[in-house]
Amino acid sequence: MRDHYEEIRALGGEVLVISFAPPSFVTVYLKDNPMPFPVVSDVTRAAYQAFGLERISWTAFFRARTMLRYLRLIFGGWLPRRPNEGADVLQLGGDFVLDEQRRLVYAFRGTAPTDRPSAAELVGVVRTTRAAATHSG
Repeated sequence: MRDHYEEIRALGGEVLVISFAPPSFVTVYLKDNPMPFPVVSDVTRAAYQAFGLERISWTAFFRARTMLRYLRLIFGGWLPRRPNEGADVLQLGGDFVLDEQRRLVYAFRGTAPTDRPSAAELVGVVRTTRAAATHSG
C-alpha cells in the first residue's frame, strides 16, 4: 500500500492501518518500518468486531491452502519471523473502503492469514468511488 499511497491521496482518499498490537509494539514497528499513513492500535479489537473480522482455528491456520500461500511468500523472498509476544496469528484481517459519507463501499474480509486484495485492486475501488462521487455530486 505504501507504493500506492500518493495515488490514493491524489484521488482524495486516505489510508488508515488498524492493528490490534499494543501501542508500544506499533511504535517499535513503525520505527523500523516507517509508514506515510497513520497506523493506530485497537487492542480491544472494536474495529475488528465492527467490520466482522473473525479469528480462525489452529486447524484452519494449518490447512494446505494457507501453507501454500506462506510457501509462495517465502519463495518470493519473505522470511517468517517469530510473532511478537501477545500477537494473535489467528486474527484475520481485512481491507475496507468508505466513501465521503463514510458508507462502506468495499469490504474484503480475509479467510486466511495471508488473504489480502492487491493494492491495485484497492486503488481501483478508490478511483471508482471517487468517479461515482464526482458524477453524482
